[in-house]
Amino acid sequence: MLKLNFIIIFGKLITLNIVLSNILKIIILLLFSFSYISYSQSDAKIRNVAECSGNIYIDNPGDYVIQFTGKRGYETNLSVYSSLKDLKLNNTYWINFIAPYDGIFSFTGIGDEGKMDVIVFSKEIPFKSDNSYAKLDICEDVNVGTATIERVLKVSATDSFGLNLKPNDQFLYSLEMEAGKEIIILLNSSVTKRTTVNMKINFDLDDTNIDIDAMKKEVDLRKKYQDFPSITIKTRDKRTGLPVIAKINIKNSKTYNGLYECSDLIFDIQNKEDLKLELDAVGYFFTDKTVKLAEKESKELTIWMEPAVAGTRIELQGIYFKTGSSEFTGGSEDVLLRLRDFLLLNSKVKVEIAGFVNEVGKGSTAGKKMAAARAKRVEKYLINSGIDKKRLKAEGYGNEGMIYPEPKNEWQEQANRRVEIKVL
Repeated sequence: MLKLNFIIIFGKLITLNIVLSNILKIIILLLFSFSYISYSQSDAKIRNVAECSGNIYIDNPGDYVIQFTGKRGYETNLSVYSSLKDLKLNNTYWINFIAPYDGIFSFTGIGDEGKMDVIVFSKEIPFKSDNSYAKLDICEDVNVGTATIERVLKVSATDSFGLNLKPNDQFLYSLEMEAGKEIIILLNSSVTKRTTVNMKINFDLDDTNIDIDAMKKEVDLRKKYQDFPSITIKTRDKRTGLPVIAKINIKNSKTYNGLYECSDLIFDIQNKEDLKLELDAVGYFFTDKTVKLAEKESKELTIWMEPAVAGTRIELQGIYFKTGSSEFTGGSEDVLLRLRDFLLLNSKVKVEIAGFVNEVGKGSTAGKKMAAARAKRVEKYLINSGIDKKRLKAEGYGNEGMIYPEPKNEWQEQANRRVEIKVL
């Protein structure tokens, strides 16, 4: 015989099973609500590139793939500009760029489909001005109508467009920019879906007012009246191509071992040998090179120095770890010393030490912990070497961005177990 359990609630007789069922529904509803609230709060922190405030900052010229969200932003009302009041925002994407030096900004783009509006804005009022608008960021300038409209381009065909020195139907003149000038580019697509645009962004040094020869410092060690082949070593800024006066430490030479401070170093090749060069300059990452010299031919070598500016990342070649461990392998200390010297020379630079592991497939928690332990090991070495810990940040990234996703040999596995340095 089936026995029913009953409970009295508010004077009504109902089965216990019904009560429990309703309670369970309420619990599930509450859990769903909390989950939704949590998700909404998290989602609100995601940058929305359709809005000016969610713009993508381009810190290095190069090739980029722009993917629209399929939606327009709502922060900006272009009707504050009389020349843009009839422009309808449909599917928007914002790009930000600040000139690192005097130069010429240009770009070439090509979209998947549809027409497009391209508008380039800049800040007209210098930030140090007493004008109240000077304290606004560039997006606020755009929103209140105080930003300058530099270029307006109507792209009517699925063909290349942009800014260059030879304008035509879908190209306007390149934009001259002084160091520190900021622009923001609005791309407004006519199609409301996640379409893409391939863009090549260029920023060329404006050297018309630069005395390049005055920036050079030449050291010529060639012996007169002797007919030897020679080598010329030039140190140049990787971004501008301008001369960089660096400290060049020559090792393994039978004749020219020593430290030289210059941008152009010239000396005779008297022996067949492999020189080791260590280069340092204030404001640049250190660079090490091995140069093979032959006795019968002259040689010219340009060494490109990477500026140590915020966002720049380099891999520390030569720091290796034992498998499944944060322990350094032999030879790592030479590179660690070079990193220490770089931080001592550039005393205001703060860096992130990023650790990576060799882990095929989906990343694991253990892999991230190991990557973090390796980054911490480098951080500890630097602190023990006299670097202020406030200038250092250690992070573990597991197997993100593996150099060799499917390593074929031990060398490739070792390359995946790496450390990168990023300037903050």
